[in-house]
Order: sequence, then structure tokens, then C-alpha cells
Amino acid sequence: MPRRILQIFAKAPVPGQVKTRLAADIGEEQACEVYQSLLLNTVKNTVGSCWETELWCAPDRSDPFLQALGQRYSIALEPQSHGNIGERMLFALQQGQHKAGKVVLIGTDCPVITSAYITAAFNALDASDVVFGPVEDGGYILVGCRNTHLSMFDDVRWSSATTLSDNISAISHCDLGYELLPMLWDLDTAKDLLRWQA
Repeated sequence: MPRRILQIFAKAPVPGQVKTRLAADIGEEQACEVYQSLLLNTVKNTVGSCWETELWCAPDRSDPFLQALGQRYSIALEPQSHGNIGERMLFALQQGQHKAGKVVLIGTDCPVITSAYITAAFNALDASDVVFGPVEDGGYILVGCRNTHLSMFDDVRWSSATTLSDNISAISHCDLGYELLPMLWDLDTAKDLLRWQA
């Protein structure tokens, strides 16, 4: 089987720098604790035996929480590149493609993501160049590739209700085919936190 790599984008858990929308509702310290719980939940739910997992860290790999997570789950830590989210994702996906036939990249905001969902993403790449995992707010929590293009994230309005549709337009202009996985939801607000706790 060709190599498959799952990449998880993660930030160092610093109050005031993670889950800022949630922090507006519940405070920076508690929002940071929620972020750590989400990150741990994501790793526990997606580390699998059928793919390699990498934790792509911002601003770098030095944070003790991220290092401990890597050691506990035998995950390689990689530093995110500079630039906007699209530039950083493109860099990570291209690095993954130097090593593997299929690369799937996720964030840490979706409490209900599972290894079965990751498996579905890798399977979708049998027939499509790109796969997205859409969420209810118009964005996505997963993007996977077997082929990339330098312009595949161009002109995407990030963190908006049009993020996914903008990105579909971008990859269509790159002549890349895509598939959508079933829609999930992500955690951004206190209302979303209650939904997870329920």
C-alpha cells in the first residue's frame, strides 16, 4: 500500500492565542483549556495504524504540551511555515507528497472527527485529486490531496461562510477534481462547547 500521511495543524496552547472566538464568551484561560482538550481529542480519535501521523506546530516545535503529545502518541513534530493559512497548508501538503501518495490535513476544532472519517478521506483520494471535510459554518476541517497545485488556495476568504465554496472555485481553476465527505461541525463558540458537552 502506498504511504499515507495524516497531518494535524496545532498551535502552542497559549491563552489569548488559541480559540479567540470562544475566549470572547468564556475567557482566555478556559478557552485555552478547551483547546488543549480538543487537540488531545483529535489526536486520540485519529491516530491510526493505517497511516503515519504528523503534528504540524505553530509557531514552532518547542512547546512542552505539543512535545509531550508527540512523545505519548509517537507522532513526529514538524514546524508550520510562515504565511496565511492557505500558504501554510500548501507547504505542509507538498512536504507530505514528497513522502506519500496521499496526504490528509486536519485542524483541531472538530470534536466529532474519527479515524473512520480519516479513512473515508483517504479512500476518496482513489478517484479524486482533492477531498474536503465540510462543516456547518461554510468552512471545512479536512483537506486531502493526491495532487496539489500552487494556486489551489488562492483567493479563499478564510474563516468565513464562503471558505469552502471559494476553495472549490480555486481548485476548479487548477483543473483538480474534488469530493466532499459528509458534513460535520466544529467548535468556535460557547454554544458549540455546550453541544460537545451534551
